[in-house]
Amino acid sequence: MAERMFENKVAIVTGAALGMGRATARRFAEEGAKVCVADIDGAGAEDTVRVIRDHGGEAFACRVDVSQHSDNERMVDETVARYGGLDVAHLNAAILGQLSGFFESTIENFDRVIAVNQRGCYLGLKAVGRAIRPEGAIVVMSSAAGLMGWDQNVAYTAAKHAVIGLVRATAPAFGAKGVRVNIICPGTISTRMFVADPQEDPIVPPSNLKMPPFRGVAKAQHVAELVLYLASPRASFITGAVHTIDGGAMSSFPQG
Repeated sequence: MAERMFENKVAIVTGAALGMGRATARRFAEEGAKVCVADIDGAGAEDTVRVIRDHGGEAFACRVDVSQHSDNERMVDETVARYGGLDVAHLNAAILGQLSGFFESTIENFDRVIAVNQRGCYLGLKAVGRAIRPEGAIVVMSSAAGLMGWDQNVAYTAAKHAVIGLVRATAPAFGAKGVRVNIICPGTISTRMFVADPQEDPIVPPSNLKMPPFRGVAKAQHVAELVLYLASPRASFITGAVHTIDGGAMSSFPQG
């Protein structure tokens, strides 16, 4: 049997109760990693752990509000205490916030979205950075909205742009520790953030993943596979880079 990509490795995945985070946590576990399943939704995190264990993987749930420094520190401390170290982190947790035009948006919404999506990323990088082992990897979730302006969600757009700048600016510091850090910008994915009633798709062997239509809607596992690639030795010379996964949505002006 082929060796699994993350055998004897330890991973943290934030925002792992549902969607892309859950799919990524499951795939890390399938590839041999011991996984900290972190989310502010503690019950959802426990459910992800149950699914992982039902499929023979190893994981534990950690309720984390990523906007809080103490929660990020505890998440890392508990992971290291349980599993003896840390090799991979996928900082995925985010909120969409209020959908409205700029003049209708509220200051309270802006502050909350920035706290989770931007400050949460900063705090996660700080906490993970003190514990992650050399030759480790961090994959941070931005968004296609981090590469363009989304006039119906100014706070989310601002935060996701900031995440890209933050990760690029920290790449030299992590590089000095022998750690890579990269950014993913998904387009439309079938998760509750962008689809009204998403059905959770089963995890399939990567070779069986079907190609969605051009500019279509992808499954959470499509993103998970990119996370695993960037976290693996296969991407050992890739760091400080932005990776778009959007089915060509931003490749050209829409036609018709």
